[in-house]
Amino acid sequence: MSSRLPMPLRHNAATFCALLVGLLVTTVATAYVHRAIMERRQRRFEDAVTEGTARIQQRMDTHQAALLGVRALFASSHQVEPGEFHQYVHSLELAERNPGLQGIGYAPWTEGRAPLLYMEPLGAAAPLPLGTDLMSEPTRREALERARDTGEPTASGPMPPFLGDDDSGDAHFDLVVPFYVPPSPTTLEARRNTLRGFIYAPFHARELVQALRFPVPTAGSPAMDIHDGTAANAGPLIFQSSPRPPPPHTSRMERVVTVDISGRPWTLRFTAPSSYSGLGARSQQWVVLGSGLLLTLLLCLVTRAQARAQARAEAATAEQRRLAQAAESAVHLRDEFLGIAAHELRTPLTSLQLQLQLLQRQLGPGASLDTERVARGVASCARQTARLSQLMDSLLDLSRITRGRMELQLESLDLGEVVRELTRRFEAEAQGTDVRLTVRASPGVRGHWDRLRLEQVVTNLLSNALKYGHGAPVDVRVDSDGAHAWLEVEDRGIGIAPEDAPRIFERFERAVSSRHYGGLGLGLFITRQLVEALGGHISVASTPGRGSTFTVTLPLAGPPRGPDVHVPPDAPLS
Repeated sequence: MSSRLPMPLRHNAATFCALLVGLLVTTVATAYVHRAIMERRQRRFEDAVTEGTARIQQRMDTHQAALLGVRALFASSHQVEPGEFHQYVHSLELAERNPGLQGIGYAPWTEGRAPLLYMEPLGAAAPLPLGTDLMSEPTRREALERARDTGEPTASGPMPPFLGDDDSGDAHFDLVVPFYVPPSPTTLEARRNTLRGFIYAPFHARELVQALRFPVPTAGSPAMDIHDGTAANAGPLIFQSSPRPPPPHTSRMERVVTVDISGRPWTLRFTAPSSYSGLGARSQQWVVLGSGLLLTLLLCLVTRAQARAQARAEAATAEQRRLAQAAESAVHLRDEFLGIAAHELRTPLTSLQLQLQLLQRQLGPGASLDTERVARGVASCARQTARLSQLMDSLLDLSRITRGRMELQLESLDLGEVVRELTRRFEAEAQGTDVRLTVRASPGVRGHWDRLRLEQVVTNLLSNALKYGHGAPVDVRVDSDGAHAWLEVEDRGIGIAPEDAPRIFERFERAVSSRHYGGLGLGLFITRQLVEALGGHISVASTPGRGSTFTVTLPLAGPPRGPDVHVPPDAPLS
């Protein structure tokens, strides 16, 4: 029977068995954890409902006790003065101890009216102005009459927003406490005949509930809605923690509880999405599922060792091919560099040889000595020697950068002074080509840099500006923002094409032909390495035919990570 199975199935029978067993074990474990999470989720939700209900009742009992204390103040005194009322209410510290309570007022009972006589706090934020008849509003009047007839603290139904309140849609309600001429009456008729007035307190529902740690819920947390009456979604809405009702048929948990709030039934509807769990329980089943799948995957991967070995062999072959191409590219780059270097070195050597031959003839026996011509020859030899020295310095700098470390000697330098000093060295060359060379440097641009390397950076930029500027003016600017120094060198010469700007800072790269402009293509590469070694960076903005502006930014505090330059030797010279 087994001989009839396809070859891949016979070879991978163990893999298929491991896959089936792993998936089965993972499914059973995930189902068990899921059931445990659901049971814990339900218990946590029931605990939240119990705690929320108890907190609302306790908070309302606290508010009711505050109003009963005010009633005791009036019952113990024939006449409570405004100052006495203010001091007593202020001592209650309503904002700290009774959040949601907007104030406490006193309204005497006068021939079927209850004008608001006292209100604390009183001001722009007072819910009702003094003199307002509390009996004038139907919902409040119903609560006052019920409190008068029962003698107990009574809550009103939802009230319309106060005058000047925002249009947030949050409900308000009142809590009123009656007090009578002593002794306390025991019958309905006696209560109506001996009523002296009411202690009145308006409440803001949202502030009241938020003080109970029921803010607007975040995703996955329980929510609570409060309705006036005994039926959820039927009575007027007092408070809604959810910004909008959940979509129909949404999977969620729900619990409805009815509580008595000062003689008025409130229906509390607690809801929580199906994702509610808390304590990281929601992620546990995913951990179990992921772990099981991972183990199953690892078992299956064991049988693929041969395929992986083949893939590694192919990758090694590709890497060898890449290294061969890199070596070929390095050899090509080396040959190109050697050709450029030979050309650049041969030019000053040839000129130097010719000048020496002319000097030899001038100084030979029988020749008439032309001192002016000798002086020109010596000056030309000096220029060619300086050019050779500059080329050798570039090669030495490239060698130091390529092979590892370049030591920096940091000292406190004024960038403006360094730039002015170097600019004076270029004045003769600038005057020889009718170039106007100007420097604008802000005073006090002082930082910690290496003088030699900083002078090298400025020299390279000025040399390029004069070389490619075609006799146009060159501007040098120095400035600082307190943390960094800026050096800008602007010429108005041939400019750089946009596609060449990113590569001119690389090794042996140039934006113009070497036949028209000499050089090894190392100046800007070395400049960039030196700037980065000093902790800064260099950039260029250029338009072909309109010139270029090179900007160097350096931190005044010096290099942040030490004085070494590290460059991968991707193009060795040997």
